[in-house]
Amino acid sequence: MGKRLKLNTKKAKAKGIFYRRYHADPRDCEACAVRQGCIQKKGTAGKRKILMIPFESKNRGYSKEMAAKIDTERGRKLYPRRVAIVEPVFAHIRTQKRLDRFTLRGKIKVTIQWLLYCMVHNIEKIANFGPEFAVV
Repeated sequence: MGKRLKLNTKKAKAKGIFYRRYHADPRDCEACAVRQGCIQKKGTAGKRKILMIPFESKNRGYSKEMAAKIDTERGRKLYPRRVAIVEPVFAHIRTQKRLDRFTLRGKIKVTIQWLLYCMVHNIEKIANFGPEFAVV
């Protein structure tokens, strides 16, 4: 209704997202004609309008970062090469070695298991084709 909200908290966190929380003056809300549509809570908690504006996410937007990276001129040149260089390695590890799932839980243990899978792949490459074909 044209009233000014005041900053209540610079950082309020909910579900990994940081918000700035603004609230209206209780006197403004008491006299407001559209109060019923604005304030949902009943009792003491619903005396004034509270607005939370997201400004920072704890979780990184990896998809957005990757999309921005690919949209550059350099990214458009390099990314298609991935299909020929990297993806066959993942497919080989998964289908031929039947290493299609992790049997351990936890980020550290899964990382160790993945590194072991990669070592198996590289040792096989060295044994079959020589050290120049191993992926580092």
